Amino acid sequence: KASALATISFFAFLPTVLFSPIAGAFVDRWNRKLVMLLSDLATALGTITIFLIFTFGSLQIWHIYLVSALAGFFTAFQYPAYAAAVTTMLSKENYARAEGMLGSARALSGILAPIFAAALLVPLGLRGIMLIDLATFLFAFGTLLFIHIPQPERSAIGLQSKGTVWQEIQFGFRYIREKQSLR
Repeated sequence: KASALATISFFAFLPTVLFSPIAGAFVDRWNRKLVMLLSDLATALGTITIFLIFTFGSLQIWHIYLVSALAGFFTAFQYPAYAAAVTTMLSKENYARAEGMLGSARALSGILAPIFAAALLVPLGLRGIMLIDLATFLFAFGTLLFIHIPQPERSAIGLQSKGTVWQEIQFGFRYIREKQSLR
């Protein structure tokens, strides 16, 4: 149903929107690779949970809403860690090209994943699609284990904002408000 799909999207997106400003401040303090690994792991555990509930025949729509909300929460931490990690791995001259490629990959996956899932639904069934989803988590997790992601030194702006997490969040909002190009 369209309403159920919209509600799932709402539950997945709302925590990301609500927690991203807070998550960014934490990600700046934590190991970015570890944040990405734990976010992938938590989202994979959600998929495993849905898979098991579905397999044993008692899957309800509220289960999907709950797992979508939890996945949205972890996405709020994963995206800032991912974006910050990319900047530590590339030179400034390559930022625009990398962001263009990453944006294209996100857009294509958002378009192609549902098409492939629909095409595979009849031959593989929902269990098969969830197993493919879990395999992609395993691949991402394994890839992350072998990639070196440097932890940056704090920049001059970062040193200015050093304080409690709440102070850093406030500093971030002030900085964005003062920089017209960021608004």
